[in-house]
Amino acid sequence: MKPCNKKSVYIGAALIVSLAALTVYIIAKEFGISSVISVLKSINPVFLIPAIICMLMFSVGEALNIRLGLKLSGYKTGFFSALKYAYTGFFFSMVTPSASGGQPAQIYMMHRDKIKVSHASFSLLLELIGYEIASISIASVGVIVSLVSPLNLFEGISIGWVLILGFLVNFALLTCLLLIMFSKRAVKVLAGIAIKLASIFCKKKDTKTKILRTFAEYRISAKRLKGNRGVLVRVILISLVQFSAYHAITYFCYRSFGLSQRSFIEVMSLQGLLFTAVSCIPLPGSAGAMEGGFSLLFKKIFPEGMLGSAIILCRLISFALPLLLSGLFLLIAGRISNSKRGIGVNNIDSDTAERAA
Repeated sequence: MKPCNKKSVYIGAALIVSLAALTVYIIAKEFGISSVISVLKSINPVFLIPAIICMLMFSVGEALNIRLGLKLSGYKTGFFSALKYAYTGFFFSMVTPSASGGQPAQIYMMHRDKIKVSHASFSLLLELIGYEIASISIASVGVIVSLVSPLNLFEGISIGWVLILGFLVNFALLTCLLLIMFSKRAVKVLAGIAIKLASIFCKKKDTKTKILRTFAEYRISAKRLKGNRGVLVRVILISLVQFSAYHAITYFCYRSFGLSQRSFIEVMSLQGLLFTAVSCIPLPGSAGAMEGGFSLLFKKIFPEGMLGSAIILCRLISFALPLLLSGLFLLIAGRISNSKRGIGVNNIDSDTAERAA
């Protein structure tokens, strides 16, 4: 049940690096390379410390929510393991279109740690519900702030359809997740679809039994959640803090340029609105789309001479740095796992290489 092979990971990583490099080059050229460099040199590094802390809080929040889901299914998961699953999701989401590789990679990693697929899926669905509720909530605040702002932030912006599409996609996804989590009929439909697909691609006699057992185990976890509604509330609250911190990166970058006219809520929620809008665009890490949307939505927040530098700085901290950290973390986690199993560095199998990539 590998989420992708080593070649796919390398291709995805190469694609995202190429897109990021091209985007930075275009931005720097458009705003003037020398001007961008000059502005970046003048920033106050003190404000970058809370920005980096906020970036780390995003992964910590996801790890906490994954632990809550697994605990509900009867697993005592250590924080290091939960953080490994969180970084796996971040890394593979960034190098695959529309973040399509994140959850399969996380399920694969949990499966290797002896966690049942049904329980891993339940934990990730619970975490994703919190993710969507937090994302939509903060984006909604961003819409309100934009409409009441004296700066008329939406004036002259031609990406209204992208904003609407982003909201529709996220609302549709949240509705599906809630149905899957709380509707027995929806789970039955999914089980039926899974059995039909399995009958086409897999001819083993016990395939149907395994699928039914998996969905039955999933339903048990879902029933436990109904009896522990406080867990869902905790997941949502953690997700709200998690996403507020992640979107606050833009605010601290804003302050690092010596700017203070706009409030924390204004900048943070506007970034949340942009995040939700571009999430529907099928590009690895939303590379290109995020930067283009930033230049439109924040052109009245940042002075023209700082806008290009702001885009680059924000994306370095919110995207490039966590991508690098997640890759290094998975590499180290893979080496530690191998050493515990008594596997030499020169004898690492292909599965481990994929996890470390």
